[in-house]
Amino acid sequence: MTSLMESLDKDASNQRKRAAALQGLPWYMKENPSTLMKRCEPTDPGEDVIKGMVIGILLVVEDVKEPLPVFYNDVAIVIEEKIVMRHLGDVPNAFVNLMGLLYMLNLDYPKDIKYTFEVIQRLFMGIGSEICTPRVHSLKNKLLC
Repeated sequence: MTSLMESLDKDASNQRKRAAALQGLPWYMKENPSTLMKRCEPTDPGEDVIKGMVIGILLVVEDVKEPLPVFYNDVAIVIEEKIVMRHLGDVPNAFVNLMGLLYMLNLDYPKDIKYTFEVIQRLFMGIGSEICTPRVHSLKNKLLC
């Protein structure tokens, strides 16, 4: 989380702030972000990287150690170990498309990252925001104070 915040010092544009918030959300919700987002280099075999990924986002970057790269070689959505959408440009756009696919295909959120998806649905998108789990309700209160 600290590395995400430090990388904003280089360029604090709104797009990078959105990307940092979305990438840091699983950490804040005490969930494992690697189940949702995986990074790889362009030379890495994609099949190996997405193996075991039920639902998530694949970030292809030149330097996998950079938390907020300026440029993504590719941003893709993965569902059931298959890349279903490519060339999404950035992390916020990938999240929007992923949420649309989840609703359109009527897929359940993965249990190991359910709070992150609940925050996106209930707080960011405003769908069913009246009913939240205690963990999400706590974040909602912190954001509204």
